[in-house]
Amino acid sequence: MSTAENLPYELLGRYFSGEATPEEAMAVDDWIREHRDHRKLYDQVAAVWDDAALQQRYRLPDKAAALQELKAKMTGRPVVRKMLPLSRIAAGLVLLAGVAAILFFMLRSGNERGAPAIVSKQTGEAIRRDTLPDRSTVVLNSHSALQYAAGFRDTARWVKLSGEAWFDVTSQPHKPFIVAVGDVRIEVLGTSFNVRQSDTAIAVMVKTGAVRMSEGDSSIQVKAGQEGVYHIARKELGLTAGAFNSNQLGYATRVFNFDNITLKEITAQLEKAYGIRVVFENKALEDCTMSSSFENKPIEYVFEVISVTLNVTCRFEKEEVFINGAGCGG
Repeated sequence: MSTAENLPYELLGRYFSGEATPEEAMAVDDWIREHRDHRKLYDQVAAVWDDAALQQRYRLPDKAAALQELKAKMTGRPVVRKMLPLSRIAAGLVLLAGVAAILFFMLRSGNERGAPAIVSKQTGEAIRRDTLPDRSTVVLNSHSALQYAAGFRDTARWVKLSGEAWFDVTSQPHKPFIVAVGDVRIEVLGTSFNVRQSDTAIAVMVKTGAVRMSEGDSSIQVKAGQEGVYHIARKELGLTAGAFNSNQLGYATRVFNFDNITLKEITAQLEKAYGIRVVFENKALEDCTMSSSFENKPIEYVFEVISVTLNVTCRFEKEEVFINGAGCGG
């Protein structure tokens, strides 16, 4: 059976229009993981959907034409096209079928209400701070991506994460906030927490409130000051031992508790949190160590403390900080 024949047309339509139930959203995730071609097709359809939504603000172009293409395919009537190489024809048919199905579902749902677009946000080297439709805030770490239905019109506030992000969620008891990341679902009502995905694990560190991590029929509760981890290879959920490490969240919260660590390690975390670049004009200063705590302080204040503590000079030039001097408190 070809990928096109196996495409869940109507299910994808509900998923992209923001009308899928949590069970249907998980079914889409399962379908994507079934075959590598499914992931490629999903990415292609998602890209077309996003482009159309951005260009016309929820009014997708050429609905009638897309519907005609879909009907022609379903009834077996030929559609006249300009001849293309066979590989491009195959890829085009698969993509057209998916996009046409989505548009067909939107037409059937009615134009008065309209279907929300899927909002996609992603980062490169820099982090990204944003506000979601419910006034919750999110900080996307570098090389991460987030997707959600515009307006959060569903009965739950679903977001799909790849990579790492910090969430500070507004409380809406009758509309839970759910993060889908890999095989894991994270449900909250109002709290602040961090989600970090790697090749081996998915970790959730909770600062305030509590969340429930679920995978299949298994679930655990993660409370403030705890970290829950899903081990991908073993398919196991559990709580990690050890103290809460606020520095791991510093890229988002700008709260740090540096305890006898090197200036190179400190500045690496400050670069990410504040979007700056630090240049050591005297490389020997990288190994100086210090202890200090900062709670969302201006970056100028942080480097003033570093200057006094380590006897160095810190010079600001736009978004760069140059560090020089004898250093290490001498």
